[in-house]
Amino acid sequence: MALVLPGRSSLVHSVSDVVHWSLSTVVFALTLPARLEALLVSVERLVARISQIAENADRVVVGAASVTVRAETLIEAVEQTSDIAQQLLELYEPIAVQLAPLAARFADDLSESEVTAAITLIDKLPELTERVTAVLPILATLDSVSPEVHELLGVVKDLKQAIVGVPGFHFFRKRGENRPG
Repeated sequence: MALVLPGRSSLVHSVSDVVHWSLSTVVFALTLPARLEALLVSVERLVARISQIAENADRVVVGAASVTVRAETLIEAVEQTSDIAQQLLELYEPIAVQLAPLAARFADDLSESEVTAAITLIDKLPELTERVTAVLPILATLDSVSPEVHELLGVVKDLKQAIVGVPGFHFFRKRGENRPG
């Protein structure tokens, strides 16, 4: 088979194109390691940045988990407090509704001097309690003393009548009335 060469100018042009293409390929091949190294540095920076973002994301996730645990604990405490408050409301609401008019009347009628007097009385309650406690045994015996006192009064009346009946007693009585002091 014979090689048929087209026109010379087209052959030169084709060879020139091949040489140009070959030179371009060689230049590209020579600059390829530098480009690949720059690309590798960019990729390493990108990987480092992605690693840093992943670490920050891990910290955020750990922090969020901690906040979630604390929030759950707080929610449980609030629920318990709410349950207790609800129980107290159920227990004391009827009493509060019943006492509200009386408390309003009490507040309307209470003066500052009465409040001061009540505070003073409360301050003296320990001493008052001691004294009343000391007197109570004596008061408990008064019911047994009462008949004896009545009997004693009867004896004194009889004695007075007997003395008034003594001759000359009237004279001594007047003399005692005339004496000073």
